Amino acid sequence: MKPITDARVMASHAAMCRSMPAAIDRQYPTIGDVLRAGIYRAATRKEMVAAQSIWDSEGGATESSERPTGTPRLPP
Repeated sequence: MKPITDARVMASHAAMCRSMPAAIDRQYPTIGDVLRAGIYRAATRKEMVAAQSIWDSEGGATESSERPTGTPRLPP
């Protein structure tokens, strides 16, 4: 194996080994971040429940032929 001593070769190797991206240096989430995430998840869950309720009240996929085979019916 040939040692890497040529300045041009060393420079090209340095260009390949870039520093780590700044995203790796991020800090831990704050309490506010955690609370906002929880509120967002709760709101999303409420929207999903409301959408499911509307889907069911409008008839939804009530016929077994409308559901793909092997897909269980979700409990209300």
